[in-house]
Amino acid sequence: MSKKTASAPVSRPSPAFTAAAALLAATGLFGAAAAAQNLSADILVVGAGGAGMAAAIEAREASGGKAKVVILEKLPFVGGTTLLASTAYNAGGSKLQPDYSAEDYAKKLLKGVPKADEHDKANIKQLAELSGPTADWLIDMGADMSRIINGSQMTPADGSAYGAMIVPVLKKRIDALGIEVVTNADVEELITDASGRVTGVRAHLKTGQKDAHLKDIAAQAVILATGGFASNPKLVERFTPQWAGYPSTASVGATGDGILMAEKLGAKLDNMALAGPQTVAYDTGHGAVSLTNVRYNGAILVGKTGKRFTNELGSTATIGADIKAQPDGVAFLIFDRTSVENAALMKKYEEMGYFVKADTLDALAVKLGVDQANLKATVARWQGFFDKKKDDDFGRTQSMFSRIDRAPYYGQKISPASQTTYGGVERNADGAALKPDGTVIPGLFVAGETADQYGQGVSLGIITGRIAARGALKAIEAK
Repeated sequence: MSKKTASAPVSRPSPAFTAAAALLAATGLFGAAAAAQNLSADILVVGAGGAGMAAAIEAREASGGKAKVVILEKLPFVGGTTLLASTAYNAGGSKLQPDYSAEDYAKKLLKGVPKADEHDKANIKQLAELSGPTADWLIDMGADMSRIINGSQMTPADGSAYGAMIVPVLKKRIDALGIEVVTNADVEELITDASGRVTGVRAHLKTGQKDAHLKDIAAQAVILATGGFASNPKLVERFTPQWAGYPSTASVGATGDGILMAEKLGAKLDNMALAGPQTVAYDTGHGAVSLTNVRYNGAILVGKTGKRFTNELGSTATIGADIKAQPDGVAFLIFDRTSVENAALMKKYEEMGYFVKADTLDALAVKLGVDQANLKATVARWQGFFDKKKDDDFGRTQSMFSRIDRAPYYGQKISPASQTTYGGVERNADGAALKPDGTVIPGLFVAGETADQYGQGVSLGIITGRIAARGALKAIEAK
C-alpha cells in the first residue's frame, strides 16, 4: 500500500467558481454525500470534472451498462475546472465541421508544442482524431455546440459560457445511467496488492457537517481524473515556477492530488513545466476571473504604452510571457460595443461590472491609465487590419469580429494566472499510467490534467476520460 499523500494548499474560490457552484445548487446538481457502507466498484473514477464524468459515462455505456462505476469527488459538487470553461470545446472532424478536419486540429495543437517528442505527438494525434467523434457524442447527449468560431472552437449558439452548459449535460447523463457520484470524498492514497496492482483507494468520506471517516474502497480499475495543480502554489513553484506568485483561475480542487498519488507508486511524470496560463485574468479583489471570452470576441491587447505587443489569439504560453514582459507585468483588453453584443457571456460580464467603460477612446485611456495618443493610433492601425482582414504586425487571423469603432468603448487591466497544467502522469494509448521503463502500473489509468497530455481545456479532459474508460474496461476483460 502506498504512503499517504500530503495535503495541499487550496486557493480561495474565484467569483466565477462561486457563481458556477451557485448554478449547480440552483439546478439540483450537487452530488450525494457518502452513505453506502459497502461502497465498491468495477471502475472507480476519482474526480468529477469533465474528464471524470466523461470517463464514467463511457465506462458505463461501453460495457453495455454492466460495469459498476462510482465517482468520488472531494468538493461538494461536480464540474471541476470544466465548470469554469468560458470559451469552447475544441475539435476537428465533427458533423458540424465539414470544412475543418481532425488533421487540421492536430496541426493547430502541434504548433503549441514545438519540441514534442514522438510519444507526445502520438498522444496529440490521438486526441485530435477522437475530438470530432467526441463532439458528436456530446451533441447527441444534448450539448449545444452549434456556434463554431476559428475553425476548431465549438460554443453554445448564444456565445454563453461553455462550462455552465456542458456540466449539467454530463451530470444528467450520469444520473440517467445510474452512476453513483459521491461528493465530499477526499481520496488520499491508492491501494495496491502484493503484485503492485492498484485495487482501490483510501478516502476521507464526509457523511455529515463535521463527521468524516477513512474508508477503503475496492475496485478492479481506478481512473485518476483529479485535474492539474494550478491551484496548489507549492506545486506551481515546484513544476512551473514561471507562474509562481500569480493567482489561479482553475478549480479550487486543482491541487495535483492524483499526480502526487501516482508519483508515490512510481509513475513517470513528464512535461511538468509545460503549462497553459490564463493569459487574461482580471483580479476582482475577491479572486481572479478569466476574461478569455473577451479575447475571442474581438478585443485587442495593449500595454501601458497603449501599443499592441502580441497576437491575442496566439499560444497561451507565448501571450503569457509577452504580458509578463510588459511594464508592471500587466496588459489591457480593449474592445467596443460590437464585441459586447457578440456573445451572451460578454453581456453578463458587463452586468457583473468586469469592464471599464467610456464614451471615447481618450476617456477610456485615462480611466485605464494607458497612453492616450498611442492607444488612438493603435486602434486606428487595427481598423486598417480589420478592413483588409490581415494583421501586418502580429499575424492574427482569428476572432477579428470588431473594428473597435462603435461607442461605448471598453477595457480592463489583466495579467496572467495559473490555469491549465499539461504535465502529468505519462500514459499509453489506452490511458494506462506508465512507469519510467514504459511498463504500465496495473489497474491505474489517468485522464484530463492528471495525465501528461497537451491539448485545450474541456476537450483535453473529456477525450482522455473516454480513452481511460475504454482502457480500463479492456484491462478488466483481460484479467
